Amino acid sequence: MNKEELEKNWTDRGFSFGFGTIKDGDGVNEAVHDDMDELVFMEIGKYEFTVGNDSFIQEGGEEVLIPAGATHSIKNLSEKDSIIYYGYKQKDL
Repeated sequence: MNKEELEKNWTDRGFSFGFGTIKDGDGVNEAVHDDMDELVFMEIGKYEFTVGNDSFIQEGGEEVLIPAGATHSIKNLSEKDSIIYYGYKQKDL
């Protein structure tokens, strides 16, 4: 899926759309969004996700939904920088 298709898919589902870079060996530590669900899509590489009490390894190219209120971390285990796509949507009440 290319960037434009991903953005359209997410906005059609009610999510915002942004992107940035996670450098090799770097990550996002213990973030939490109390009132927003988050979608994350890593372009390529290998990542360690922790969502709540669950940790898992994932290859790039797959979407991860992080529910509102879940403490989460992402670590880039690759030897290359990677583009991260992310979006937020108000928690369903």
